[in-house]
Amino acid sequence: IPSSDEIFRTSIPNKNDVLCGRGGTINSHQGNEQYRSIVESKKRVYLTARFKREKRLIATSIVDQIRKMDPPGRFLQKDADTQTWFDIGEEKAREKTSQALRENSKDVRIQMENEYYEAKRQQARQ
Repeated sequence: IPSSDEIFRTSIPNKNDVLCGRGGTINSHQGNEQYRSIVESKKRVYLTARFKREKRLIATSIVDQIRKMDPPGRFLQKDADTQTWFDIGEEKAREKTSQALRENSKDVRIQMENEYYEAKRQQARQ
């Protein structure tokens, strides 16, 4: 009978898993690419959210979306000793996602501002 720890360990991540860590192989993993795409699609909503609770819900919704894929996506980190991957759990997955949503936030805010002022200029011309 496997221990509860072993149930959450794997030597081969699936296509929907998000691999935690650094490096080209991690960044180019299919699950990480689709994760970044989902994060990017929610970034503006996250940055315009006024309350922490809203931001937490947005991050949680992304984690849930990954976990509900087929096969279910996990947030995995590699154990250097055993060379197996283990799920980092809900809280760390949400923290990782919140961090990803904040990345390049200054650039996104500037882009949003520019679009706002451009829309205002277009309205003024009409």
